[in-house]
Amino acid sequence: MQTPQPGTLRILHLSDTHLTGDGALHQGTVDTTAALDALLARLDEVPGIGLVVVSGDLSEDGSPDSYTALLDRVGGWATRHGAALVAVPGNHDQRAGFRQVLANGHVLGEGGRPVMHTMEHHPPTVPVWGQSLVAGRRVVTLDTSVPGAGYGLLTDESLNRLRTALASDANAGEAGAARGTVVVLHHPPLPAPTALHEALRLQDPEDLADAIRGSDVRVVLAGHYHHPFAGSIGGVPVLVAPGVANDTDLTGPYGTETAHVGTGALVVDLAEDGTVWSTPVHVRTPADGTVAVHHDAQAVARIIQAVGPR
Repeated sequence: MQTPQPGTLRILHLSDTHLTGDGALHQGTVDTTAALDALLARLDEVPGIGLVVVSGDLSEDGSPDSYTALLDRVGGWATRHGAALVAVPGNHDQRAGFRQVLANGHVLGEGGRPVMHTMEHHPPTVPVWGQSLVAGRRVVTLDTSVPGAGYGLLTDESLNRLRTALASDANAGEAGAARGTVVVLHHPPLPAPTALHEALRLQDPEDLADAIRGSDVRVVLAGHYHHPFAGSIGGVPVLVAPGVANDTDLTGPYGTETAHVGTGALVVDLAEDGTVWSTPVHVRTPADGTVAVHHDAQAVARIIQAVGPR
């Protein structure tokens, strides 16, 4: 891959690693730790990464050990490459375990340096919130997870924090204010390609659109769909990363849900003038393309009933 142009922030966008604390297979079929290791090894050859983003569902079981495994692997990769590391919870994550290991998700700053965090305690009912500056860009993470549910929601508090951050002139006079903002969340504010993901999508996406419309937000990075996906909201591009754990099959009947063994990431370039483009990267494994999980229409309906919006 070509080296990014001067002034460009190159982002490695990972999502849906679904790591387990005890090494158990995801859905009984995929060794997600091995998949992540293979992906990161292949991505070693990509030059110029300045920021690594993990947009949710870092863990399958919410255990501190699973987040430590994520930090060891992705954090180690980011440190070796001199990149910042930012993560946000998804619907499979547990805020207590996430915070214990990753604090507010802004773990490494520019140059792969550890970020200092306060020791304040938040109950699991409080969404994780974070903000940092990387290569002159403000990076804001929004926790869309709903404890015990699969769909996404932005609380009034989270939206107000976002509006305040975007309206802030604290960076006035720095290059950061002029270079814009990157927003990271798990649930995409876009229509979903399958019935299951449509039911478990971000609720009230127009609230996010209203908050970022006309702002300096250059791109929204999301996960959850386990497949590269792109759209826009409020005039801002939305880029959805492939799943590290598996790859959703979009060719089957809408009411069913099938995923194949496969792992990948997005390489996102954010140019100095605000132009954005992305390159999906797929890494083949020995079991690539075999069925990882399948839910028929009845199973999908049961999942929606159990963890969908009430």
